[in-house]
Amino acid sequence: MTLVVCTCPYCGGEVRMEDTLASGFCTYCGRQVINDKAVVGNINVRMDYRSDVVNTLKLAKYAMYDGDSASAVAFVNKAMQMDAENSDVWFMDAVIDRRNAEKDIARGRQYPSLGIFSESEIEVYRNFDNTTGQTLFLVAIIFAFFAIFASVPVGIIFEMYYLIATVFAVGIIAVLLAYFNMRSKKPNIPRPVFKDEEDAACDAAYEETMRRIGGN
Repeated sequence: MTLVVCTCPYCGGEVRMEDTLASGFCTYCGRQVINDKAVVGNINVRMDYRSDVVNTLKLAKYAMYDGDSASAVAFVNKAMQMDAENSDVWFMDAVIDRRNAEKDIARGRQYPSLGIFSESEIEVYRNFDNTTGQTLFLVAIIFAFFAIFASVPVGIIFEMYYLIATVFAVGIIAVLLAYFNMRSKKPNIPRPVFKDEEDAACDAAYEETMRRIGGN
């Protein structure tokens, strides 16, 4: 049994684990780390996760396109566990983890790209989940509800019916403004299209055309 040293893709810490283990956990951040220096018998095994990483990053990009933040985070974390030595995963993480975006971009520039997500796409996907606009809209709804709810008994007790109408109007206007603000900040993200999928679609269309021609 031999101890090997792996680097945590999340925090950069050194993780020591037995060479027979496929994975372990970082003692600094607690996340799972894949052991790409595992040994089977007397053979050193360098696990190749390239195809799995590419497929996982594609799923992450589709999740971001759909505005599904939870799935996007899960897929990016999974891809990072398998292989963090590509720029795509770090550029995606820069979109998801806005607080560490600059560090993620700097790391991404150190690695080659898998052709799934480029640095230029960071700004395009920046507000993919539209959380800021949604939060403001939710706050406006809550504010309008409680303001109207509170104004009704006050207006009735003191016969200030105009107060009810005013608060109701202000509440509706606030909700509408928040709604239009949310819509205006919705990112215009194009549908993800990948080169290999384009090639496959072209091949399928060509084969279908040749089949029809041959059938005639």
